Amino acid sequence: MPKLDKSQQAFCDAPAVNIRLLAPAGCGKTLSILHRCCALHRLASSRATRFLVLTFTVAARDELKARLTEDPEFASIRDHVEITTLNAWGFRRIKSQTRNPRLLTNKDNKHFTILNQLAPVWAKHKAVKDAIEKRSSRTKEILEIMDALKALGFDHTRIKSAEEFNAHVQDLIDLELGWRLEELWETLIKIGILTSRPKDGNDPQGFLKRVYTGFYKFWLEATDQLIKSATFTLEDQKYFAFIDERQKGEDADKPLTGVAKYDHVIVDEFQDINPLDLNLVKAIVERHRATVTLVGDDDQAIYEWRGTTPVYILEPERFFASRFKTFTLQTNYRSPANIVTLAQKLIRHNQRRVDKDTQAFQTAEAEIRVEETEDINASLDLAAELVAEHIKPDGSPTRIALIGRKKAQLIPYQVYFASKNVPFCAAEDLQIFLSKTFDQLLELLEIKQRADQRRRPREVAADLLELCNLVKRYRLNNAQKEQLDGHFRRSVFGKICDSIDAVASYRGPLAGPNVGGRTSIEFADAIRSYLDATTVADAITALSCNFEGLAADFGKAEEDIFFKDPPFGQLAEYAQRYGDDYLQF
Repeated sequence: MPKLDKSQQAFCDAPAVNIRLLAPAGCGKTLSILHRCCALHRLASSRATRFLVLTFTVAARDELKARLTEDPEFASIRDHVEITTLNAWGFRRIKSQTRNPRLLTNKDNKHFTILNQLAPVWAKHKAVKDAIEKRSSRTKEILEIMDALKALGFDHTRIKSAEEFNAHVQDLIDLELGWRLEELWETLIKIGILTSRPKDGNDPQGFLKRVYTGFYKFWLEATDQLIKSATFTLEDQKYFAFIDERQKGEDADKPLTGVAKYDHVIVDEFQDINPLDLNLVKAIVERHRATVTLVGDDDQAIYEWRGTTPVYILEPERFFASRFKTFTLQTNYRSPANIVTLAQKLIRHNQRRVDKDTQAFQTAEAEIRVEETEDINASLDLAAELVAEHIKPDGSPTRIALIGRKKAQLIPYQVYFASKNVPFCAAEDLQIFLSKTFDQLLELLEIKQRADQRRRPREVAADLLELCNLVKRYRLNNAQKEQLDGHFRRSVFGKICDSIDAVASYRGPLAGPNVGGRTSIEFADAIRSYLDATTVADAITALSCNFEGLAADFGKAEEDIFFKDPPFGQLAEYAQRYGDDYLQF
């Protein structure tokens, strides 16, 4: 790769003004950012210019830091450039302004913070109180909504009244983020804090009033209480820093100077920011009276589902009340020529973008093959053939990427490659063999295998209890397990398949009141449908349809692929190749 092309050089040589740098994928963005810092440092050689480079991910931060520290070309600016993530910058502010801050990072801490620490707050708000007392696990959704409101720019110190709340809601709708609000309102309805809105969509102001009184007033108090008690979520790292930085800027009687001041702020991946991120960046820029460089690519704005919006990078003047000079990097160093050409042709269908003329640095072209297959099993065989084609004859390592549109699509490939002894790696939240739920699935298949075997009553009772424990979304509590186990030991026969009626005849509490034994009969039907399945595929389908405990999503395993994107459909299709051979599967 050459040092700098013309488009990079133009950006680096620009005067010290506010800049929007549009940087398509593979166009040398990291190098350009650091050379820009060098150029600005030379322009201000009479004093120690300071740069703050903000990234959104640790990976991006580490890449920039590695280039800065390892490349001798940037030795002159190493002591002048601070590279950090928005969250890390914010947490540093929390530690400097609070005593013994407590960061909520695991589900138990979050649950008990809402349940206990905020009890004096939610006890005063009937709708929230009723929802928590009805089901304490609702604390997860409540905290997620609290964080989501912060991410969407709601401010417990400035947006307090119903009128201010309604005005901010309208601002978000104007930013095309109204759909994100609708998701939050639907969650509040689902957990019982709000009643359903009119189906005809009439009276939107009346519904917003219910949101304000039913939840937002609780949010105002709860947010204030958490900050006063130095208790913070990951989102609070940015939220607290924004409020504190803005207040310090408003209270300052003179501008910052020396090592306390940033002269230039550079924001990487600006297309991925949400309203809170924007507020924090603006607060830093305004307090330090710094220039700001917004680096990103509107064509890569793919995180709108997370509450971000491409409007910020498309119209920066609208939000910073300042003029921006735009530069565009034009050379793709990463991709083969035909990939770049095809990508440009495809993205031009999007009318809401800044047009770019990206050229490939490489002259080589990629081989593109389109293969159509009848089903997942044919796809698996094809993938194995392609992998075999690219493995080097001498056995030296070969890197091949297998990419799926959905996470669940990758599960059969992992099982298949493992069965063929093809080594592979996958991220932790994609790795099926790290999934506790996958282990449970295998245990249930083993129970089915021995369903016709004659065994001791206590062993049959233990297997039936395990099956019952996974029928419903929420597991049986200890008292229910103990009572059910006692019933089974008195009622079961020597085989599981002959003992299903023992489930149906149970009349004690079972994941609820069990009025007239209805729940027991439902459990028995679910277990029977599974044990009666002939093929492996039928068994997995029965588990998918009737055993909710294998596909729960209430926070007990956020990094488990089964909870992120349950892959039962894909597994059942893959299992068709095994027929009724459970042992081989």
